[in-house]
Amino acid sequence: MRTYQVFGGALRSDIDFPELRTIESNAPSWTLRATPRAPALPSSTSLGRAEIIPGFFVELLRHAHGFRFVFDDTGVFDISENGRDIAWTAGPHFEDSWVRADVTGRVMAVALHASGHLVLHGSAVSTAGGAIAFLAPKFHGKSTLALALARAGAKLLTDDVIPVDPRPPIQAIPGVHQVKLWQDSASHFGVDRETEIPRPGSKHLLHDFDDNMLSNERAPLAAIYLLSPVMVAEGAIAPPVARARMHSVPSALALVRHSIMGSMLSGVEAQRVIDRATTVAEEVPVYQLTVAAGMERIGDTVDQLLAWHGGAVAAEARA
Repeated sequence: MRTYQVFGGALRSDIDFPELRTIESNAPSWTLRATPRAPALPSSTSLGRAEIIPGFFVELLRHAHGFRFVFDDTGVFDISENGRDIAWTAGPHFEDSWVRADVTGRVMAVALHASGHLVLHGSAVSTAGGAIAFLAPKFHGKSTLALALARAGAKLLTDDVIPVDPRPPIQAIPGVHQVKLWQDSASHFGVDRETEIPRPGSKHLLHDFDDNMLSNERAPLAAIYLLSPVMVAEGAIAPPVARARMHSVPSALALVRHSIMGSMLSGVEAQRVIDRATTVAEEVPVYQLTVAAGMERIGDTVDQLLAWHGGAVAAEARA
């Protein structure tokens, strides 16, 4: 088994993760084992079901000893009550890269949830003023903005999965140092499709970063931005980048809405997400960030965000 650095801890795994950095650790935070057969569950409760790609679904179950994910393609993942132990049983239709994506995505999100974290779907970078996170639905440019900021002097903290420790002082935790880009953003940044077989409808993956572009340390969470791109007619002057701080109640609701597990949790687990989101929203400013849609004005957005959060340090790094 190899041990990898991820989510601010150490993952010891039967599965190889070539995109992650190997480390030495005698006390892993999580252990992932491959098993030939998933044990039968005497009783369980379905917490939710979601479509991952057209025609393929995933269901999350809660039982007396933890959680179980059942993916139509990659198989079954059993997660212990405390989130530290994960067992994978291969499914009928999988590729290695799909399994790794499920582990570093939904599976680790539940493991982190089990250990007390609020896990958000978005991207985050670390600046001189602390970590800033970007939340939005698909096609709103979260990953694109994070990559642009990392190329301008900030450091990439995580993409897709943002673990937040809600205990004071509230901190954002580094995740997987790869960026998922749709075709237009991939073309803009000159990113080629990875050689492995992609899941249908998946993004391009970029994970070949210089170390000086990455952050492996927890960082105080300075702000959370809800991206709101505005379409600008051809020839019109794009509006300036603008932010408006939200009150704590709508902020908490927005965090629940952008929680990775929010749509797949019910009962006690859903209440835990709400409680953690409320705690974070009361301490961390949440803003609606209005930006011009498209790639043409992303530089203006980066400049303004670094002015708000980076100060002279970020400006010097960019120069």
